[in-house]
Amino acid sequence: MKFPLFLYYELLIRLTIFKPEIGEFSSALPFDDHILLKTDRGMINIPLEIMNMQFNDPRLISEREMNKLAATFRPYGEIDSMTGSAVSNAS
Repeated sequence: MKFPLFLYYELLIRLTIFKPEIGEFSSALPFDDHILLKTDRGMINIPLEIMNMQFNDPRLISEREMNKLAATFRPYGEIDSMTGSAVSNAS
C-alpha cells in the first residue's frame, strides 16, 4: 500500500514525543514488511502493521508501542560506526 505523505509526518510527530532527536522527515522507502523512514538525523524501520494502524486508527498504537518504536531510531553517526562507512541522508 502506498501511504500518503502526511502519514509519515504524523508518525514522526508522535515518535518525537519519546525521542526528540529523531529529526525532520526526509524520505520513505517501502519494503515488503516495513517502511524505512529517513530523517535529517537518522533512520527508523516502521512495520507495515504500525503504518496501517496510524492510517486507519492511530489510537490503536499504544504509548508503550510508540516508545518501543522510537527506541529503534538510529542516528546516522551510529550507523556509520556500525558499518565503518559513510551513510548519506540523501533520499
